[in-house]
Amino acid sequence: MNLDTLIRILFARRLIILGTALTVIALAVLITLLTPKLYLASTDLIVDGKSQDPVSGLSTPTRLMAGYLVTQAEIIRSRNVANKVINQSMLMNHTELVRELKLPDDEPRRRKALINYLDKGLVVDSARESNVLDIGFKARNPALAAQIADTYAQAYIQTSLELRIEPAKQITRWYDQQLALLRTGLIEKQEALSAYQEKHDILVTPDRLDLESAKLAELSSMLIAAQNERLNNTTRNNQITGANRGALPAQALDNPQVQRLSGELAQARAKLSDLLTRVGENHPQYRQTQGEVNSLNAQLAQALRFINGSVRSSVELSQSREEQLTAELAAQKERVLQFSRNRNELTLLQQEVDNSQAAYDAALARATQTKLESQVALTDISILNTAVTPSRPTTPRAAMNIVLGTLAGLLLGVALALCREWMDRRVRNTQDIEQGLSLPVLAYLPSAAGSPLRSFFSNHKFFNARFTNHRSFTNHRSSTKGVMQ
Repeated sequence: MNLDTLIRILFARRLIILGTALTVIALAVLITLLTPKLYLASTDLIVDGKSQDPVSGLSTPTRLMAGYLVTQAEIIRSRNVANKVINQSMLMNHTELVRELKLPDDEPRRRKALINYLDKGLVVDSARESNVLDIGFKARNPALAAQIADTYAQAYIQTSLELRIEPAKQITRWYDQQLALLRTGLIEKQEALSAYQEKHDILVTPDRLDLESAKLAELSSMLIAAQNERLNNTTRNNQITGANRGALPAQALDNPQVQRLSGELAQARAKLSDLLTRVGENHPQYRQTQGEVNSLNAQLAQALRFINGSVRSSVELSQSREEQLTAELAAQKERVLQFSRNRNELTLLQQEVDNSQAAYDAALARATQTKLESQVALTDISILNTAVTPSRPTTPRAAMNIVLGTLAGLLLGVALALCREWMDRRVRNTQDIEQGLSLPVLAYLPSAAGSPLRSFFSNHKFFNARFTNHRSFTNHRSSTKGVMQ
């Protein structure tokens, strides 16, 4: 089938095409008239992608607007926002909607029906590469459509604010609980620190241990001095004891009296020895000198006994002093060690108090900031344009319906015409004759009144005959060969 054949078929079947097109157009007009008129009112919102923290003043990271706007559109379509719209617009008792939707008397079922109504009429759109959200609503009443669109915008802003503030409120409640626990722990640790200081009589002075350590060093020095003094006294006592036994000379002693007596005794002994040589033992002078020697020996022995007793007392006193200093040194050493242990324990308790105080201060600062954030009623969404009551219905669109009905009718008419042609095929030009009879057309007689082809068809009844199937067409072809020749 070529274009000329198609045009001839469509022209021949023009009544079918025209009738079908008119029928479809009539149906489109009827549907347009029967469809209730809906009015679309829309509110424009702008979403700021670069928001700023109202408490700290820091800029938050820029959001990916494509995904963010899709999320916001889902929030607008949520049941939470729909319930707010129903409550704020008082749709539960709206007379027109009750009559239009035939709402049931049961409140849960009525609310559910209204949520379905709002979901069907809601239109949310976002412009590409833009931060603007368009909230539209379709309704039979234009004023109601504008009211619901504006209410949707307000409910969405309120819900967005709640979604932003509610986590901060939850965190604030959690911080309040943690602050109570931290405060209790801090008080317990402070009380433990105070009790420990009171129990061990610890003054809050950082140099107390240093003072005790200095005292320990002083006692250690005194003990060394006492030990040296004891050793000196013991040595002197041993020297005196040896002198009494004749082991040591009297000159070895440091006492002036002993030294004088020792000198006099030595002179007397020398004189006695000289007299023994010159005059003999029975000489009066010898006997006098012998009495002097005995007297000096007695005086020296008495002096040595006195010095020995004094030195022995010094030794005993030195030993007593050494023992006392040793005991005091041991006690001071234990005191220093105890102070050191107390200071270490006190340091640990103080560190626990400091750590608890730092944790409490950090939690308090964060809780204060979170509490401020939960009380700041700011959002990054603002209304750009409020809804205007529409003057013309959005649907149905009569002109578009008629145009679409016309196109659909023409296409359907053409399809029906081709189907009709396929079921009831006719010969319409010379090509059909050549294809049907497998014989060439040698000539045709033109008609003066019309086109040659139409005259040819009208002068030969054969060409107006219908060939309903291939067998009848083949029989006609065999009987017509003679005529064509």
